[in-house]
Amino acid sequence: MSDNSILVIKGALKDYAWGKVNGLQNWVAKTDQPQAELWFGDHPSGKSINKKTNKELSTNANFPLLIKLLCANEPLSIQVHPDKQTAESGMSDFEDSEKILSDDNGKDEMLFALEEFQAFAGVESKAKRDVVFKILFEKTNAKELQEVLATDTFFDAADIIFEIDKTKISQINKEVVDCVKKANYPAKAISTFEKIVIKYPNDPGVLVCLLMQFHVLEKGHAIHVSPGTPHSYVQGLAVEVMTTSDNVLRMGLTNKYVNIDAALSLVEEKQIQVLSLPTNDGVHVYKPESDFELVAVDNATYQSRDTKFAGVLNLEGETKIVDGSTEISLEKGEVALISNIDVKVVVKGHAVVARTV
Repeated sequence: MSDNSILVIKGALKDYAWGKVNGLQNWVAKTDQPQAELWFGDHPSGKSINKKTNKELSTNANFPLLIKLLCANEPLSIQVHPDKQTAESGMSDFEDSEKILSDDNGKDEMLFALEEFQAFAGVESKAKRDVVFKILFEKTNAKELQEVLATDTFFDAADIIFEIDKTKISQINKEVVDCVKKANYPAKAISTFEKIVIKYPNDPGVLVCLLMQFHVLEKGHAIHVSPGTPHSYVQGLAVEVMTTSDNVLRMGLTNKYVNIDAALSLVEEKQIQVLSLPTNDGVHVYKPESDFELVAVDNATYQSRDTKFAGVLNLEGETKIVDGSTEISLEKGEVALISNIDVKVVVKGHAVVARTV
């Protein structure tokens, strides 16, 4: 992609097992298989298609942002992402370091809900997590849970949990659903724990979920998942905007490779908030503490200014990119990548603009 240009692309479909069958059929053809993610960018793990040439994008285009449509039908792994400095280091101090990272970029992301979306994300307060762990300890008399109660951080609590043997984990996990009910967790959180206990009865990740905040995002709400934020997306349909990276360090609720020590070393001890997007005549701007922002445009016109790089995703209806006398129309599920041009985005329907700042 050259400077001062507009490139229209189609997404690369991912059929991960946690996706919903035909869950992204509004933007890609039905496959009668799980449709988990649709990637728009040049990452080698999921290169998009140039609409004009019908060929994959070059991996040396160096697009700074990656846009995804995501449809989760069941919980994803508990995971964290590295920042740029950590990714460049290669995490060589850890065992199996060659398996930990897939690229040398940090991964900073934001999730924007297109419908109700449930997620574990951020570190739960000690006061709230202690309520359920006290109930669990009283029911199981597991000394490790008493040790968890004595900790103040996610890192220390998770470190203890991951050392519990699988037989005991299985016994404790059987009590989790009853305990979250007694701790007055919301119904949707209880339902989520019912699902993960059935699917992962011997996984310490079930208990680690009790260390994280549980969020129910309404349509139009967003969360910023910065590097080091422990999270597990649970269910729903969303747009993700992120720096171009596929670095995922997993620590539970998965059959894929995990490196618990490496993942825990990245955890940032902080809570996150669900944010609703400020509205201005159909233009909703969200600016996380990051190098990018997301703009949701609903039946309105958005004027980009001082834009080095942007991606415009047409979600529904008609979206036009106007650059002087040049006008490009996007079909539903297409993205226009814009480099060093200030354009007008005219939307009769719904679109999302991701841009560097």
